[in-house]
Amino acid sequence: MKYDIFLKGKIVDLICIDNNVINNSSWYKWFNDKNLTKFTKQGYFPNTLANQKKYFKENILSKKRVQLGVINKKKVLIGMLALYEINYFDRTCSIASIFSKKYKQMNSLLFFKEAQSLMIEHAFKKINLRRIEAAANDKNLLEINKRLFGFKLEGVQREKDYIEGNYTDRFILGLLRKDWKPLKNEKK
Repeated sequence: MKYDIFLKGKIVDLICIDNNVINNSSWYKWFNDKNLTKFTKQGYFPNTLANQKKYFKENILSKKRVQLGVINKKKVLIGMLALYEINYFDRTCSIASIFSKKYKQMNSLLFFKEAQSLMIEHAFKKINLRRIEAAANDKNLLEINKRLFGFKLEGVQREKDYIEGNYTDRFILGLLRKDWKPLKNEKK
């Protein structure tokens, strides 16, 4: 499949989501995988190709969010990233990602680090946002976001989310443009 590359990296590229990606890949099925959606707000209802086409039209084409696919250098779609809840007045947004666990040969942490770094850089330098918010329900995910990207823990929403039969805390993280340190291979 031929992809339209939007942001180019060393080990991954971020691609435009278009009808080609929607119709010729099965990434929408990732949202039906209980392991992948454990810490997301996805996976409560079945996701179908029809749902994904509607979502594409209502959210991506309408520019309510910046959603990009993540491909490795072998041109395999391995993840999705999104900037959403974009507030152009306050210059803020939220960020989320999902990566397929199907490709066991990949080092997903390295791919995640470069992909999300490219997206953060785009948010700060191209869209001119000044703050990005993220959330985590798992302390490991919290620490990864702090260590890899410089997010700061800003608060805890106690027992906010229902995950696998339990109410869990949601950790709210923030990253300010002035605190962002791009990857060394990125342009400054």
